[in-house]
Amino acid sequence: MSTLVLDNGAYFAKIGYSHEKVSVIPNCQFRSKTSRLKTFTANQLDEIKDPSGLFYILPFQKGFLVNWDVQRKVWDHLFGKEMFKVDFTDTNIVITEPYFNFSSIQESMNEILFEEYQFQSALRINAGSLSAHRYFHENNSELCCIVVDSGFSSTHIVPHCRGRKMKEGIYLFINLFTEYLSFVFSPICYPWEGGKLLAENPDFEEMVVTREDYEENGHYVCEEKFDV
Repeated sequence: MSTLVLDNGAYFAKIGYSHEKVSVIPNCQFRSKTSRLKTFTANQLDEIKDPSGLFYILPFQKGFLVNWDVQRKVWDHLFGKEMFKVDFTDTNIVITEPYFNFSSIQESMNEILFEEYQFQSALRINAGSLSAHRYFHENNSELCCIVVDSGFSSTHIVPHCRGRKMKEGIYLFINLFTEYLSFVFSPICYPWEGGKLLAENPDFEEMVVTREDYEENGHYVCEEKFDV
């Protein structure tokens, strides 16, 4: 059975099967300012010669997934025949969510993944946890403290924000940890790489919620298993 790993970021979706390479695709829709009936989704933006005449619609606001209509259309495109050609009867999904995610958002995601798309099993996990999983996999012999900033804004929207975050991280941890302090300097695909490693973990089947589990126990079993 295949496993699709989706780091569902507020600006970009990092997506790919666990046995393949990752693709970085805009997680939004674009509409023409002059003709709002014309809509472009995700990487369809590449077809547009002059994007200046467009405005974009994001599924996320303040870090949380709130516009499910847009998100469904992006996922329809990503999962569909133009992109990853997902066979839902033979596919699991690993998908990210933010820390302190609202229960109502989690419940909606569970319903959509299991009831609408009918993935065979799902694992919801925080992007920061996946970044750490990726890092420790490479450095499993070292006792260390890792500061992971896997957000999009610090590397693309606000260039100077990253340096400030690094200094704050150093000041915060320097007196607590003397062994090792590390920053991930190219973080955009780190959570996806962590999800890929997780999908290959021998205990992966014990971490997920299957569609059968969900149909029998509903949202409760997801909250009990994922504990995010």
